[in-house]
Amino acid sequence: MSLKASEKEKRIEKARVVEIAGLVIDAGNLNALENAKLYDEKGLLIATTDSRGYFKGNIEYPDNGAIHFKIKVQKSGYQSFVQTENWGNLGNNIRCAYYFGITRNDSKSFSEMVFTKDLSIDSVIAGLIKVKEKTDFSKKIETAKKGNQQVFFKIGSEYYLINNGGWLKISSPEDLISIDKNRIVKASEINSLIKRKQIKGMSPSESKEYSYEIYTK
Repeated sequence: MSLKASEKEKRIEKARVVEIAGLVIDAGNLNALENAKLYDEKGLLIATTDSRGYFKGNIEYPDNGAIHFKIKVQKSGYQSFVQTENWGNLGNNIRCAYYFGITRNDSKSFSEMVFTKDLSIDSVIAGLIKVKEKTDFSKKIETAKKGNQQVFFKIGSEYYLINNGGWLKISSPEDLISIDKNRIVKASEINSLIKRKQIKGMSPSESKEYSYEIYTK
């Protein structure tokens, strides 16, 4: 056996396979996109979507330790989308489902990924329900934020604290909030005191005096 052949066999023995499946959909209307192509970072074709937007394929990862790879999604008439993954050492037999929402002419593409053993079309399509719920909620958040700098919002029947980087669900307008640990106010009073763009961080609190913390410094 030649040295080159021996080295090749060792690489094959070391190789781990990341099995992926999922859907490619229009980020705006969530309709399935047929004939979208997924490539690895070397430009090799991983999979092509069918009429339901479904794809399934493998990514070979040749090294031990942490896992790093990219997936590029391309569809004629749509902007390309690149998913970058940086995982720890997850061992072998890695399976995950992706939901790629891509767009024609703006930057509102998205992706969702879940680790799962079931990569069948039925399981992947069932998982789209949660993705739609999350997408719908994100749209409600963006609508609520439009044209203002408020922090406290009521969306539907629920209450939220929202900054430019995320949100916290709270119990009621009466919840007590600490601002920079030097002032405690009710959630309903926040909008008259600080603007959303001022917030550098916010989190739940273990304090007995208040339920949440907001930082502007």
